[in-house]
Amino acid sequence: MTEFNRIFLRPGKDKPVLQRHPWIFSGAIAGVEDGTADGAIVSVCDRSGAHLGYGYFNGRSRISVRMLSFGDRAVDGALIRERLLSAIEKRKRTGVTVTTNAFRAVFGEGDFLPGLIVDSYDEHLVIQILTLGIERMRETVIGLLEDVYSPHSMYERSDHAGRSIEGLAGRSGQIIGNTPEEIIIRENGLRFIVNVRRGQKTGFFIDQRDNRSLIARISRGRSVLNLFSYTGGFSVAALAGGALEAVSVDVSAPAIQMAERNALLNGLGDRSRGVHADAFEYLRGEDIPYDLIIIDPPAFAKNRESVAAACRGYKELNLQTIKKCRPGALVLTCSCSRFIDMDLFQKVVFGAAADAGRAVSILHTGHHPADHPVSIFCPETAYLKSLLLQVD
Repeated sequence: MTEFNRIFLRPGKDKPVLQRHPWIFSGAIAGVEDGTADGAIVSVCDRSGAHLGYGYFNGRSRISVRMLSFGDRAVDGALIRERLLSAIEKRKRTGVTVTTNAFRAVFGEGDFLPGLIVDSYDEHLVIQILTLGIERMRETVIGLLEDVYSPHSMYERSDHAGRSIEGLAGRSGQIIGNTPEEIIIRENGLRFIVNVRRGQKTGFFIDQRDNRSLIARISRGRSVLNLFSYTGGFSVAALAGGALEAVSVDVSAPAIQMAERNALLNGLGDRSRGVHADAFEYLRGEDIPYDLIIIDPPAFAKNRESVAAACRGYKELNLQTIKKCRPGALVLTCSCSRFIDMDLFQKVVFGAAADAGRAVSILHTGHHPADHPVSIFCPETAYLKSLLLQVD
């Protein structure tokens, strides 16, 4: 068996590892053997030197080790292949691949491959490598993805800002084959145009699939306002569900244009309207004569230090919406900030409702769908939360 450099944990800091939590923070580490390179696989040991498992190390990151295996299971190509095959089976067993051809194929810690994100758009893979440890295994990972998935193409979108924490520059580009400039995906009978090269995240908000289905079920006969609409996923779902109209508001003009194209693609363009505007300014300056309002902003909290400012932003959006909407209106309000959990998000919305002086009920709570699994050992990776409200 290959010999790996060792890191040693402080007394009492081995408990999370024994409970299979994949993150080891810098403060838990008592020592690192000389010559241990950032990005290298290490043997994680307790204070006495007893081996606990293997992970990859990066001394410049607050999360200094991300575990890949526990006990004596070797970290090699066979392990990665096993994890990829397991990820495929999860998507099949939960029915994700029946309702859509656009899904998250690998979700980091949720598929026990921390630092790796893979999305599949009609069998074109888009990968994000977020950590130095996975970067060091990049060629192995790419080869295994090609072997396991046999994709039409593979494109890299490793341009996430978090790579800088790992000491990595951003990178995007073609890896295998020729990824089309635009891919048309299907989701619950609807079609959407996706640009994986220039779109946000990897091109589409895959994680809102369940909420789009919810909106389609409750939109019949309602007028709909879709704030932070991006390429109009919620708007198209609402119109397909029988909405009288859907107004898409986004600060990006190209996103609004794509939202209009998606409405036309589904034969719904006559009831769709795009507004190029900042959602905060739009709410402050406009009445809200709509029956159903969707608030799906980007992640305001990128780290723990920005949580307070993010909460102020979420409160302002919800306050203006709740204060101005008509009696009986429904509001789907969302947060994709990992550092704001459901309890805190609900408290923020409670504060907005209290300040607005309106009676508000929670009708439904939501999370990300089955292709974004959360390891029970690492609940911190759950990030998307939503509340469906009725405002009286």
